[in-house]
Amino acid sequence: MIHRVTFRAFVASTEVEEKVREALSLFVPPESLSRTRAVGHHGNEILILNLDLRKKEGLRFFDRLREVLPEREMARLRRELDLRVDDECCLHFRLDKQAAYRGVARLTDSGDAITVSAHLETYPARRERAILVAGELL
Repeated sequence: MIHRVTFRAFVASTEVEEKVREALSLFVPPESLSRTRAVGHHGNEILILNLDLRKKEGLRFFDRLREVLPEREMARLRRELDLRVDDECCLHFRLDKQAAYRGVARLTDSGDAITVSAHLETYPARRERAILVAGELL
């Protein structure tokens, strides 16, 4: 059902890495995060925190998401599946990083987010089938 779920969060130079890790801990084990350094457009340092969860771990994330994300937000995800699943059978959404730090799960359209991409397992790999699989996960 899931090949992998990828998480990414940026830590701006004005943010504290531990706080971003704490925000991510609402959804994933923070000790498993990898970090990459990058330089922003204006020369500022940016840290990128990444994590890939495979198969069963990815399913556990969706179990956790259903526990913590309010039903109205889950309903929004289900309503928008046609917009959120791409031709490569990936489901994309963003979780509010600031809300997660406060222990609240919420979707966002903001760039200051935890980005989630779930590569869905479908045979044959078809977008229409991936939308159905995503609906089952949510």
